[in-house]
Amino acid sequence: MRAPDFWLIDDDVNAALAFASSLPRADGLGYVYVLALSNGTCKLGSTTNLAQRLAQHRTETARYGVSIWRSLTTRPHFNYRAVESGALRWLGNDGRREVLPNDLSTVRRAVEAQTLEWTVPEDYAARHRSAWALCNKLMRNIAAGLGITSQGELTLEASRLLDAHVELGRRTGLSETEGMFNALAVIEATTGLDLRALRAVLLEVQ
Repeated sequence: MRAPDFWLIDDDVNAALAFASSLPRADGLGYVYVLALSNGTCKLGSTTNLAQRLAQHRTETARYGVSIWRSLTTRPHFNYRAVESGALRWLGNDGRREVLPNDLSTVRRAVEAQTLEWTVPEDYAARHRSAWALCNKLMRNIAAGLGITSQGELTLEASRLLDAHVELGRRTGLSETEGMFNALAVIEATTGLDLRALRAVLLEVQ
């Protein structure tokens, strides 16, 4: 597997927002972004809903008479929170500052010093399955009380996750197989389905 380019977006905020709005959301994946502000500071953050977050920052900064003159966003990846935290540590930041005094090139280097998990980590399903199992058990109990059949809903959710991951992967530099691997791990973690056999088949045919 070849690594896609590190940065997905490097543009003004309006162009970045327009592109982000066209991307599907895929559970488990998020982005780290760097916003260079007109007052010489930068904002570093992470999000799973890039379009919404960029729109929020554009509105909030305008209230203070500050504009966003450049927006950088990583490729979607699984460890987005860890990448954000690692970049802040690299900068010597305690994580409590909303705005960084560093220039764009310095913050960019801090993010690029991190390792992005743009394909699913091997232990992803195992790490997330237990928490989701408890949630799914509760939802099944609620569904049973309401007379809802859950199997069909699980199938629809699995289909939605698969479509979203494959499409986002296609739009951001992954192969269809890599997008499917990402989707299957998230489906396994969130629905409790055992998809190891299917993942093994994909490994054989890729």
